[in-house]
Amino acid sequence: MTALHRKPAATGSAGRIVGAGVLGMATLAMLGLVWWSLSPILGRVYAGIRLAETATLWRFTEWGRYFTTMPAGQPFAFVSIYKSSVSFGLVASLLTALIGYLAWRKRSREHIEVIIMAPRDGFAHDAISQRFVPADRLVRPPVAEREPVNSVLAPAANPFTALRDLRDARAVETIVDDVPWHLAAVLFLTIDAAAPLRDREVRNAVLKAARIAANGYAGDPKAEVPASIVSVLHGHMLVALTDQAGRDMRALNQVHGMLGSTEDLADAIAALAAMALAVNRLFFPDYAWLRHVDPSLQSRITDYG
Repeated sequence: MTALHRKPAATGSAGRIVGAGVLGMATLAMLGLVWWSLSPILGRVYAGIRLAETATLWRFTEWGRYFTTMPAGQPFAFVSIYKSSVSFGLVASLLTALIGYLAWRKRSREHIEVIIMAPRDGFAHDAISQRFVPADRLVRPPVAEREPVNSVLAPAANPFTALRDLRDARAVETIVDDVPWHLAAVLFLTIDAAAPLRDREVRNAVLKAARIAANGYAGDPKAEVPASIVSVLHGHMLVALTDQAGRDMRALNQVHGMLGSTEDLADAIAALAAMALAVNRLFFPDYAWLRHVDPSLQSRITDYG
């Protein structure tokens, strides 16, 4: 019974193959007949297409001269269109093969399925740590059990409580050096989120400087952050606090009130983050770099999400 059921299917497949072959041969025969009958016209069209494809360089080949110098109205040799197409077909085949190879190479190396492929030892804790977590980057001993290796991890008092008016740029400028570089960056980001500056390009500059400094700190916590980066972060923090051009003054006044109301600068930053979140302007990926420097502060900010 099984053989009887399979036989018609095999016969049907053979019939379709034979039918496709007959149809192909008939098509070629018809095209040959059309070329035989209308070659004086089709030859000119063919030559124009080849000249356009090669930016007229085809005219300098043997077949190009043949097609372009044939007197008008004269028929072209029957095999001319086939022989003259061999070189183009070969080039097109090689180009197709090259594109296919490059696509296969990219798929085998850069496709997401390859990138997220499980390690040899599986996704065990040790395998993940060796592949994705550089040493001394995310896991640190509690601060109480060791001396701070960098001043940015030490508790920071809030120097802004001593100022009467945070819109006074000269007064604020006298205390910017008392703010650690990473807190200056976070202050800018939270203030700009709560009371946005008119210049939106400044945020990108702050993020770039903060990420460079954080990456350097993650690689060597004892290394000093370049003075140029610290200066950039302090300068933009000063602008975020004092620049009034084109800003929501009510929001800026609320920022100043929050910043001057607590002795702990981290508490003030957390309050500013909550204020920014309330108006849907707290963008959590902006603080990803902070995990390398002060993960507890980053947690306080991201916990609002």
